[in-house]
Amino acid sequence: MTEHFGLTATYAGFVCSVFFWARLVAFVWFWLWPGWHYHFGWLLAAFLALIGSFIAILLSSHVWMLIASQAVFGLAIGLIYYSSLFYSMDAGASQGKSGGLHEAAIGFGIFLGPAAGAVGLYFFPTNLNAGTWNITALMMIGFILFLAVKFQQQEKLS
Repeated sequence: MTEHFGLTATYAGFVCSVFFWARLVAFVWFWLWPGWHYHFGWLLAAFLALIGSFIAILLSSHVWMLIASQAVFGLAIGLIYYSSLFYSMDAGASQGKSGGLHEAAIGFGIFLGPAAGAVGLYFFPTNLNAGTWNITALMMIGFILFLAVKFQQQEKLS
């Protein structure tokens, strides 16, 4: 990708770490602003933005598109990660235990994405997009499960 954009190793490091900075901004933003708490729409938008920005990162044809996509990706990851920790520790008596379980689940997800990409490339080495499609499919499955849990909770409350 860096060759495609004509970036030096130094600039590639800066450009390809934008999502880390955006995630940091998201953590500070959601820590200071409690207006996002318990609004399903924010989490839904973050999940959709995560999938869309992931695809946009891989399809970027200009550096500015890559940077913008990474910024959205980082903000989406920041909200999903922060809300996972917030909700697990905000609800229930065993707040620390829930936070640890959520951290473990997040760690597993951080492992599973690249592993799915590697599996795709291993089984389809001639298709350079196999890893991308595996990861996108995994995110879509996660999104469907996310919606299923939400609607199951609504049915229980009804």
